[in-house]
Amino acid sequence: MYVAGCNVMTHEARFALRVRNIGWNTIYQIGSQVAPALAAIAAIPFLLRHLGSEVFGIITIFSTALLYFTMLDLGLGRAATRFIAQSMERGRWDDLRRYFWSSIVLLSGMGVVVGGICLLGVSSFVTAYLKIPPNYSHAASISFYILCLTLPVVTLTSTLRGFLEASDRFLYISIVGGCIGVCTYVLPALAVLLGGGLITVAVVFASVRLAMCAALAIGCLRIEGRPSLRPIFDLAAVRQMLAFGGWLSVSNIVGSVMIYCDRFFIGICVGMSAVASYGMPLDVIGRLQILISSFCAVLFPVMSRLDESRSPQFQSVYRGAVAVGLSLMTLITTAGVVAAPTVMKFWLGDHNTSETIFAAQVFLAGALVQSVASIAWTALHARGRSDLTAWIHLAEFPLYLVAFYWATIRFGVRGAALVWLARGIVDFLCMVIALRVQRVGSGFSVPPEVVAAIVSLGALSIVNLPLAKAAAIAALLCILAWVWTWGTLVDPAAKTQLTMLLRRWRNSGATYQASGKGEFRRIDE
Repeated sequence: MYVAGCNVMTHEARFALRVRNIGWNTIYQIGSQVAPALAAIAAIPFLLRHLGSEVFGIITIFSTALLYFTMLDLGLGRAATRFIAQSMERGRWDDLRRYFWSSIVLLSGMGVVVGGICLLGVSSFVTAYLKIPPNYSHAASISFYILCLTLPVVTLTSTLRGFLEASDRFLYISIVGGCIGVCTYVLPALAVLLGGGLITVAVVFASVRLAMCAALAIGCLRIEGRPSLRPIFDLAAVRQMLAFGGWLSVSNIVGSVMIYCDRFFIGICVGMSAVASYGMPLDVIGRLQILISSFCAVLFPVMSRLDESRSPQFQSVYRGAVAVGLSLMTLITTAGVVAAPTVMKFWLGDHNTSETIFAAQVFLAGALVQSVASIAWTALHARGRSDLTAWIHLAEFPLYLVAFYWATIRFGVRGAALVWLARGIVDFLCMVIALRVQRVGSGFSVPPEVVAAIVSLGALSIVNLPLAKAAAIAALLCILAWVWTWGTLVDPAAKTQLTMLLRRWRNSGATYQASGKGEFRRIDE
C-alpha cells in the first residue's frame, strides 16, 4: 500500500513540476523572440541607410529564403518532438534512438538533395525572375550559392531542436534562439560597418545558421540519457513520422496560403492603398500570437507525454491552458478594441483611415479565437491527429477564397476583415469540436471554450460605440469571461490551491515558504 502511494505521489509531483515548468518555459520562449525583434528595430534602419533600398531588398530575400528553408522539414521536426517525448515517457530508449537518428538521416539527406537542386537553379532564378540591377547580379548569385549550401544544416536543426524540446530544455533553446536571432541582425550591420557588402552579409547569415546547428547539437550531447552516437535508420520509424509530419505540412502550407493570399486579393480587387489599410494592422496585431505560439511550443511535448501514458491529466493541462489563454486574450482583445481608434490615430497620424481602425478592431476580436484555436490545434497534434487539422484547413480553403473575394469586391477592406474573422471563428469551432470528439469514452457535448467566439463577437459589437459605453461593455465582457472560465474550465483541485494561496497572501502579518512536499509553511516575522 505504501509503495503504491509512493508511486502516486511521484506521478503527482512530476505532473506538478511539469505544470510549473510550462509557465517558466513560456517566458523563456517569449524572451527569445522579443530580443531579436528589438535588434531588428535597431539594425534595419542602419542597413537600409548604408546599403540602399535595392541591396537591402536583396538581403530581405536572403532572410525570406532561410525562412522557407526551415519549412522543408515536412513536419518532421514536430513529429520528432512528439515521438521522442513519448518514448521518454515510457522509458523506451531503443525507440528514442530510432526516431532521433532516423529523422536526422532523413532530413540531412533531404537537405542535400534539395540544396543541390537549388544550386542548379540559382543562376536562372537570379537573372530571370528577380529584378536585380545588373551591377549586383553577380554578387547576388554568389550569395544565393552560399545560402543554398547551408540547407542541409537548416533542415537538420529542426530535429535537434525537437529533441531538446522533448527533453524540456527550453531555457537552453531560448538562449540559443535569442542569441542567434540577435546575431542575425547585429552581425550583418557590423559587417556593413566594417566595409562588407552583399556577399559578406550572405556569409554572415550562413555562419549564424551553422552556429545555431552546432549549439543545438552541443545541447543534445549534454542531455543525460541521450541516444548513442551510432546512427540507425529505421523505416518503420520514418513511416510513422512521415504520416504525422506529412499531414502537418499540408495544414501548415494551406494555413500559410490563407494567411498571406488575402493581401494579393485586396491588391487585385481594390488597390494598393487598401492593402496598406488591411495589412498594417494585421501585421502588428499578428505579433500578439508570439504569446500563444510560445505557450503552445511548450505545451506540445508535455501533452504528447501525457497522451502516451493515457493520463487523465491531459485534459487538465488542456483546460488549464485554455483558461490561461482565454483570460489573458479577453483582456487584451477588449482593451485593444476600445483603445484602437486613439492608438491608430497616434501611430499613423494623417495616414490613419476609418477602414484601418475598423480592420484593427476586427483583427483584435479575432485574436482571441485564434489563440484558443492554437491551443486546441496543439492538443490535437499531441493526440496524433494532424490529419484532422489538415482536413479542416483543406475544407476551409476554397470556401474562404470565394467568400473573401466576394466580400472584398462588394465591401472593400471592411468586408475582407469580417470574412477573415468569420474564418477564424469557424476554424476555432472546428478545432475544439474535433478535439472534444477525440476524447475517449465521451459523447458529443458543447465544449465550454466556445465562449471565446461569443466574447469575440461581443468585442466586435462595441466597435462604433462611444468611448465610455464601449469601455463599460468591455469591462463587463472581461468579468463574464473570467467568471465563466473559473466556473467551467478551472479544475476543482486548481481552484482549491488558488483559493488557499489567496487566503494566505491576505495575511499581511506573515510570509509563507513553499516546502518540498508542495505545502506552505508559515514564517513569523
